[in-house]
Amino acid sequence: MKLDLRWPLGVVIAWMFLVTATQTAYSAGGLTDLEGKRAHFSDYVPADQWLVVMIWSWSCPICAQEMAGQAQLHDRQQGGRLTVLGISMDGPEGIMEAWAFAEEHGARFPNLIGDGPDVAQFFHEQTGQSLQGTPTFLVYAPGGRLKAVQAGAVPPERIEAFIAGQEGAGG
Repeated sequence: MKLDLRWPLGVVIAWMFLVTATQTAYSAGGLTDLEGKRAHFSDYVPADQWLVVMIWSWSCPICAQEMAGQAQLHDRQQGGRLTVLGISMDGPEGIMEAWAFAEEHGARFPNLIGDGPDVAQFFHEQTGQSLQGTPTFLVYAPGGRLKAVQAGAVPPERIEAFIAGQEGAGG
């Protein structure tokens, strides 16, 4: 008895194509929250507060050092003049690690997640620059005007001093 495997093989190939296309469409979809719900950056930009965005990855040792400080900054400023938003570039496959990382470091501020290329594209759209690595910080004035970009570690006190200086200079 001879088996004709052309038909089942064609079905398997078609199925693999559909799965790959679906995964690509999902990963190209941009940002989600850490529960996997679609998110839009504009929904996190306050009209009346400064916004500090930290782009991070759970596998980044400097991010681990910075996250606790950003969490303290957010907690200290709760209802004040600034808020913090994290954006993980660990993608859907790293969502559990990213969630655990945020929990471990006390990050009670909102965190979004996207694939590395999506986060890099977001960064480029915001700054016109290429993302150099993690952590990277973006500081927005009330209403969403980008005021500063810094790759690497940035102590929360420097962020507060920068904002105070901008406010003193008319923002």
